[in-house]
Amino acid sequence: MIEVDEDAGEVYFHIPSPSLSSYAVRYSFKAPLPTSKVLVGKEEAEEEDEQPDGEATRQKVHSYEEAQGPEITFNAGISGNLRRSFRQVRFQIEGGEIETRAVPLPLFIAARDISLGAGVAQRFGDVASMKGILAKRPFAFLRDSAFALNAALLPTPLLQATIVKAIQPIPGTQPFHVNASAIVTNSLLKTPPMLGLHVTKEIGERKHAFCSWSSGTILWPEVLKVLFSPIARLDLDPESAMSMTAFVQQSQFQLGFLSVPKQTRNTMVMDDDDDEAEEEDEEEAGFRQIRKKARSEADAAESWQTVVTASPEGAGLSLAYARNVFNGKAASELARSEWSSEGHYSLPSASEPRSVRVEVRSTVNMDLSLAWNISGTRQVGRFTRMGFGVGVEGGRGLVMTASWSRLGQKISLPIAVCPMDVVNADAAALAVIFPWVAYCALEFGYIRPRERRQRRRAIARRQKQLKRLIPKKRAESQQAIELMAEQVHRRQAREEEQGGLVITKAEYGHYPSPKKWANDSAKDLEIADVTIPVAALVDRGQLVITKDIVKFQILGFYDPAPLLPKKLKIWYTYHGKEHFVEANDSEGVACPMRAHLLG
Repeated sequence: MIEVDEDAGEVYFHIPSPSLSSYAVRYSFKAPLPTSKVLVGKEEAEEEDEQPDGEATRQKVHSYEEAQGPEITFNAGISGNLRRSFRQVRFQIEGGEIETRAVPLPLFIAARDISLGAGVAQRFGDVASMKGILAKRPFAFLRDSAFALNAALLPTPLLQATIVKAIQPIPGTQPFHVNASAIVTNSLLKTPPMLGLHVTKEIGERKHAFCSWSSGTILWPEVLKVLFSPIARLDLDPESAMSMTAFVQQSQFQLGFLSVPKQTRNTMVMDDDDDEAEEEDEEEAGFRQIRKKARSEADAAESWQTVVTASPEGAGLSLAYARNVFNGKAASELARSEWSSEGHYSLPSASEPRSVRVEVRSTVNMDLSLAWNISGTRQVGRFTRMGFGVGVEGGRGLVMTASWSRLGQKISLPIAVCPMDVVNADAAALAVIFPWVAYCALEFGYIRPRERRQRRRAIARRQKQLKRLIPKKRAESQQAIELMAEQVHRRQAREEEQGGLVITKAEYGHYPSPKKWANDSAKDLEIADVTIPVAALVDRGQLVITKDIVKFQILGFYDPAPLLPKKLKIWYTYHGKEHFVEANDSEGVACPMRAHLLG
């Protein structure tokens, strides 16, 4: 608990004994609603009689996919307080005195809210292709719509009907998504159903405007009471009014704007090393710039929402903003090449560090009372997310919330920090800054350095395994070069006589940056002489190596630097003039070209 003494300028931290005070458990699941044919098995028997086994199975699966049958959802929940009772026990002390003490008993659950219900949902596609009553003219309105019927037994009998449909008044424009609902919580002779209408319209790229209205709990108008008085009494008696006081809702109107995050594909991004950036040409630099922009758009994932709410009780303005932070960079560069002839050694995926989804929500009421919440969520597993939030809630003051979610299941643990009457700006700032600093220290001081070390060790182990194969690959390359050398020399001599394309020198290998080049000796350079293999590719005065060809798999080539970026450098003469060209593993080569001319 945080306590701030403004007069003395001191902050006190009290750590009370934690105790559970409340609980809430909810669960729901969906299942296809079985039809009479499925329950009895008639559909399966008819199909098996008419068609062969394999054809019947395929037809049955196809008909099930087209049917889009209704789904039924079951939901249940319980929430309340955890209370402890005491029992008065009398103790007799050795002196003969009798003392009465209150002995605490085990905690017991006090159920405050119990819910139990089920719902059925049905989606309608193109009703024109359906058979039966849905193909009739009046039911054409159900095309491309959905209908849901929910019923609850606890805490009170309730029936809710909802229909959702996209309406396009003008062809070629964005449709209006209309959601209409009716809720019956009492006899229709006592109160009319609560009506609701929600309309959403896309007004721009990933921008939506919505308007929502709810009638709340109302009474029948006097005109209808008088009109139906000879038939039925449309009125709410005092006993029924007392029983439904807990479920009375106020009418409400909302108007808001929503911006959803951009949906982009997850792409692998290489690490941006300053040394390697000096070696890249304009095309590679432009490609990296495009990937940077795509990564920033995907990782930011900004979204915001503004809602104005008005009701008989008051009005308010709600703001929400969310985005990803700590996007980070990959631990190391992706491998440009891997062995595939003697064996395939795949590297760990160079995924970027997981970002943190930060969401800020704030509500300002008409009396200028402020409620806010700041939460952060991080993915810690493939399907698991953990979060932490700090906010001010009206009834419980300053509250910290820890959450855990996996595959739709969520556990939330709220912790009251200080009551509402002592909450101020200093206490709120401390409650936000301390967890944020602790997470930054954990993220950048332990998690990310550990991931980088693990990936570099994995790459080093793979490189050590592959380097053992280099002598064998070099020997195979030399053997292939010796077999083709005589024929290649004759072809190059003819090209030289005709003034054609003559390969004077070709190298393939890993060239470090100029800074590292000065520190490395010539014998440490991982470069292979591929003059003969490149000259063997010359055909009718032209040399073409497409970008799809894996260069170290060309006959006579070998990989002198496994799992490192490599270049192919070619010196050649054409019409007696010197030319030079170099290409990365992901680039192609076409010779001769005027751009390769030296001097």
